[in-house]
Amino acid sequence: MAGHWKSDSGAVCPDGLQEVSINLDVAARVVAILQNAGVDAELLPEFAEELSGYKADAFLSIHTDSCEAPGVSGFKVARVIGSAIPEKEDRLVSCLIREYGDATGLTFHANTITFDMKGYHAFNEIDPQTPGAILELGFMDADRSLLTDSSYQLAQAVARGIACFLEGE
Repeated sequence: MAGHWKSDSGAVCPDGLQEVSINLDVAARVVAILQNAGVDAELLPEFAEELSGYKADAFLSIHTDSCEAPGVSGFKVARVIGSAIPEKEDRLVSCLIREYGDATGLTFHANTITFDMKGYHAFNEIDPQTPGAILELGFMDADRSLLTDSSYQLAQAVARGIACFLEGE
């Protein structure tokens, strides 16, 4: 899922850079990479009707952190609080952290994971047996050049994280 797509702009930097633009660019590339590898992947908007009871081998919502933390760099990955399948979701989160961190060089920013991430609305809409996670790709201030100039690299890293999970690594 591309966070904020077909809903709102998400975070907006003073110069007009919108979170939704980054999210959609990376998410669309992730879907294309996975489809080229033979994975049944689809791109959903933020509040898709399809989310109700959505069943899949994995669900990922892609977001970007705001410009409101000058100089802060890193990424975040979280799953729902009170998961029905915590072992599976923890493995999905671990795969994403490892593959994304290794590929981007960004630090996993665990100390800024918010309750809103762990209580993300889509987690309460998808089927409870569908492993889900939310990924914040980086901070729109300090990580801006990576987020805006390297979307294919980011998408490859995310796709590798999903493949790691699907392949049971």
